[in-house]
Amino acid sequence: MFNLDEKRNVVIACKSKGYLVSNLIDQFDKDTYNIIRVNNVASMNTIIDRVDACLLYLDEELLEDSQLLIFIRDKATEDDFPLFVLGDPQEISTIKDVIPSTMVGQEFERPINVKNVVSDIHKYLLEHTGVQRKIILAVDDSGVMLNSIKNWLGDKYQVLLADSGLTAVKSITITRPDLIILDYEMPVIDGKQVLEMIRSERDFADIPVIFLTGRQDKESIIDVMALKPEGYLLKTMKPYAVRQYIDEFFIKRDAQLKSGLLRKSGK
Repeated sequence: MFNLDEKRNVVIACKSKGYLVSNLIDQFDKDTYNIIRVNNVASMNTIIDRVDACLLYLDEELLEDSQLLIFIRDKATEDDFPLFVLGDPQEISTIKDVIPSTMVGQEFERPINVKNVVSDIHKYLLEHTGVQRKIILAVDDSGVMLNSIKNWLGDKYQVLLADSGLTAVKSITITRPDLIILDYEMPVIDGKQVLEMIRSERDFADIPVIFLTGRQDKESIIDVMALKPEGYLLKTMKPYAVRQYIDEFFIKRDAQLKSGLLRKSGK
């Protein structure tokens, strides 16, 4: 069972109404899971509760519904929940054109053992949700950059995404992140303005901010650091260097919090 008392919401996206799907749903522990079956964007859009995982039950009809697949992909990216895919080898290969492998927790090839599928999903969720992961809010007007950060850090941290300064501020009021990775140069509201808004709010003023910048000349770096962020990342850095930088940041900050050198409010 999960450490949390509340049930987990697992979505099964499928077009089929056959015995195998019904058997799959029946195998989930009803005291632990709410199983929600969807077959189109409208049914997916009616889910107002948190989604903890989604199983894509692949067949030709589902693979042709690109609108639903893209909707699920984008929602999984935004809300940070794992996807599972079930199908034959060709179907699983085809789905990768829409959903990157980095978003897939596990693949299940037909023929399947229903009990094993449910057991593996349960084990995966236990391992990845039993311990609360630190929350990172990545803010950038580039969708490519946001997805890269998600891919680099998503295996260890809960990465939330915001494509503008306004979206970032709204996200912070809903979910207080442990760290904000903030693009320095954005249209309408740039990183400097977002940082000023964060620092002006008492409840959020102590959220650490690391700037993300594409400029690495000395003058630009001086301008960035003059705003007194916790650090900065260059967009040209290699993925392993970004992960190492973030890991070391949290190790240092956790040690400071433990020793009482920093105050952490809210959470």
